[in-house]
Amino acid sequence: MTLGFDMTSETGHRLVESLDLGFDPRAIKKEVRRLVTPKSVSEYRAKISSKANLPEGVILDPAAGSGGQLLAYSKYLDRPCAAVELSPQRADFCAYQFSKASNNSSVITICGDGTDAQGVMGIVESKTGQTSICMLHVDPARPMDTQKHAVSEMQPSLSVLLESWSEYIHVGPDGPAMTLDLSPRLARQQMLEIEDIVLAVFPRTSMTWEWLSRGGGRVDRLCLQTGPLADIGSASRSVRLWNDGSFSTLHDDGDILDTSDMGWSDYKLCLGDLVALIDPVIPKSGLRGVFEECAGYARGELVWIGKSERRPLALLHEEIHSGSEVRPFVVTQGVVVGRMASKLDLMSIDSLASLAMENNIATIQVRCSLEPRLHKRITDRLRQILGQIHGSPGFLIEDGGSEDLVLCKELEV
Repeated sequence: MTLGFDMTSETGHRLVESLDLGFDPRAIKKEVRRLVTPKSVSEYRAKISSKANLPEGVILDPAAGSGGQLLAYSKYLDRPCAAVELSPQRADFCAYQFSKASNNSSVITICGDGTDAQGVMGIVESKTGQTSICMLHVDPARPMDTQKHAVSEMQPSLSVLLESWSEYIHVGPDGPAMTLDLSPRLARQQMLEIEDIVLAVFPRTSMTWEWLSRGGGRVDRLCLQTGPLADIGSASRSVRLWNDGSFSTLHDDGDILDTSDMGWSDYKLCLGDLVALIDPVIPKSGLRGVFEECAGYARGELVWIGKSERRPLALLHEEIHSGSEVRPFVVTQGVVVGRMASKLDLMSIDSLASLAMENNIATIQVRCSLEPRLHKRITDRLRQILGQIHGSPGFLIEDGGSEDLVLCKELEV
């Protein structure tokens, strides 16, 4: 489906509409693939936003990329949507995506500069009849390693963008409704810079940082929610998003958040210790203390072992049961049954398998640092050796207090 432009503003912004069936999306699809937000994440955000008390107006994405997030908003929120994209090719792809959707009539695509609010609104008003923005979604382009670059290098510039749209976005008692989709690698100082940018344009705005995990042992997304999208009184929220679209959340109630670099022990694990691997969104969001209280511990009572970005480990007094509010954030939990002083490689597989058989462990999840090229070979070999064993599942972790590897027998669910 080729695309044409039937409306151009004085500022050069153009409305993109479907005209011809000859457009080949494959020509641009590879370029936008890296820009695509996973559908499960887009739909989660749309569902959450649909529960907020949004005013009348248009939902705007001023740097729409592939358009997937705005498509989800149009599906779950009863509001017209406008996608703005500076690249003509990406704008074409957005319009093509919207034209394929059954609810495409509520979405318009504009090719032009998303920081030029006046130019964009000239087309938005003529097409939708709306004169204000009810919600702003911003996913700025950023350097690959955000910690080594300044916030000012994000494009479009957040300060310029927010200042431009401040005339059109509805500002309620808690501030404007905005979702700033940012890199989960942001350093704390960079997060504070972004808060300052928001408050400089919209003083006294409520803000909540949201850390989202899809269970892959990492923080998948980080965003700043403001105004009616924020959890009023909560500075931080952790989300575990499941494959079926359901999700679990944990947030503070005005508590003092933990510093992710502090409070880690060098405790050496012992046989019989009960340990749990915790989803990394918990320490990254500063919610270790909240996690402890919800798990039935006093704040500071739980022992957090060997600071790890991907595999935070906690020493438990007792099992965290399935009905617990924090159970969705427990990756796995089990009892220490053995130790290995050697590193995990092809030479140590037999020793690990023997240790597993001694403890009636039939499968082993490798949850320690391992070169990707070795991971499959080692796990395949373990599966071959233990294939005839009838026993419990287990997992292998690094001991935070030494360089040993620790084998654990997983607790039955």
